[in-house]
Amino acid sequence: MTHYHPLLKKEKDMISTVHKILPKEIAKSICQTGSRLAHLYGLPKTHKEKLSMRPILSATGTYNYKLAQWLDEKLKPLSQNAYTIDDVFSFASDIRSTVINASDILVSYDVSSLFTNVPLTETIQIIADKAFTNNWFNDNYGLNLDKDDLIALLNIATKDQLFQFNGNLYEQVDGVAMGSPLGPLMANVFMCHIEERLESTNHMPKYYKRYVDDTLVFMPNLEAANEFLAVLNTTHPAIAFTMETAVNNSIPFLGMLITKDLEKLHTQVYRKPTDTGLLLHYNSHVDNKYKRSLIITMLNRAYKLSSTHQHFNDECENLRKIFKRLKYPDELVTTTIQNFKPTESSNNTAEGETGNKTEIPVRIILPFKDQKSANSVKRQLCQLSHKINKNIVPVFISKKVKDNIRKVEKKPTIISQQCVVYKFKCDLCDASYVGYTCRHLYQRIVEHSRCLIGQHLKDHNVIVNPSKINSCFSILRKCKNKFDCLIYEMLYIRQLKPSLNKQSDSVKAKLFI
Repeated sequence: MTHYHPLLKKEKDMISTVHKILPKEIAKSICQTGSRLAHLYGLPKTHKEKLSMRPILSATGTYNYKLAQWLDEKLKPLSQNAYTIDDVFSFASDIRSTVINASDILVSYDVSSLFTNVPLTETIQIIADKAFTNNWFNDNYGLNLDKDDLIALLNIATKDQLFQFNGNLYEQVDGVAMGSPLGPLMANVFMCHIEERLESTNHMPKYYKRYVDDTLVFMPNLEAANEFLAVLNTTHPAIAFTMETAVNNSIPFLGMLITKDLEKLHTQVYRKPTDTGLLLHYNSHVDNKYKRSLIITMLNRAYKLSSTHQHFNDECENLRKIFKRLKYPDELVTTTIQNFKPTESSNNTAEGETGNKTEIPVRIILPFKDQKSANSVKRQLCQLSHKINKNIVPVFISKKVKDNIRKVEKKPTIISQQCVVYKFKCDLCDASYVGYTCRHLYQRIVEHSRCLIGQHLKDHNVIVNPSKINSCFSILRKCKNKFDCLIYEMLYIRQLKPSLNKQSDSVKAKLFI
């Protein structure tokens, strides 16, 4: 085969399988063409005494990423039960109203490296069994799949993920990748299955709440806590639990410190000993609204995690010190604290957005130049919003220093030339052509050999062979998305005036704008 890479075969096989199983429109929307190779990197666990790394598999744009997103959205209800914590703020409110026996102790259990130890085949079968109980999956989403179809889709979305590390190609054989949209769902489904086992054997404690791999439990004494740990470590050979008990009736859990006071529980913000208070610096090159929003967000978090006004006031003082070290003006911090009003939900309304919750704002991503320019753009977009009766909100982004110093790992050309604007230059005359493709460039070259460019070469009595004309193509611009491709294609057509192009610029780009 002229063009071969394991990734291309996986992409082709996935497209074939998905189109056989799912309706045409859904299949078309979740099949990724021009996919990229996943990349493995590590994040240091700075909160651990012994240095260790958390493996992250960057999967955005990979061949099965859109399929994984679609499955995650459809199957999410199966990853929840009476013991799962969906929202930390709601949990903080609930636990403050929970009554605990005066003699009980607080214990937390943690699963060691849960994501990489989730048994994929078993978990996929669990999901399929739940999804087709009373035909829930088909009835809820208007589909006509059988259990084997769903298993096939889950296998494609989670198993044998290709990734590159230090120039070598690897395939993940088990466990779920942290970075895949299905990662949290697979982990939660598996843990829900463990909890069903505990229930069926009457081993479930009277109070048990879990957030992914962290669990809070009420236990009558230390002996009972150790016995439950032993039970947990016999539930499945793939996972291992560790235990932490309260110190002075207090235990850290999900960013808060939970303290037992006789039969009541109090909560307050908790910071790990390794926390450095590193947040957005005031001198950072970003819009000021993000700096003000950060203060409000931290205050809102403090308010919702604090069970008393004293705890909230103490956290406000901590935040004053943190923001002072980050060079935030004292007046800005003090005024924001004094005017703070807690929000009903954890999501604050962004500055510039209307209070109309039914209207979804149109967000425009723009580069941040300076504050004066940003304020001017906001005013002009606000005026435009009133004229067209549409809420337009600018989102300013800044180029990060790390983007300039990041080490980019080289990947094989055949799978790294996608989402590009390219140029064809005939080596027999001055004819040229400019186009774009979001797929792999070699696929577009094969198509060209059978149409316009192929006909041009035949006019020169050249035997058209895609592999031989490959050298006539060059990449003008590597783009981030289709919109960028359309814009740059139009600009390059205007600049280079290629003779083989039938139009002076991109009609699609004009329509897109």
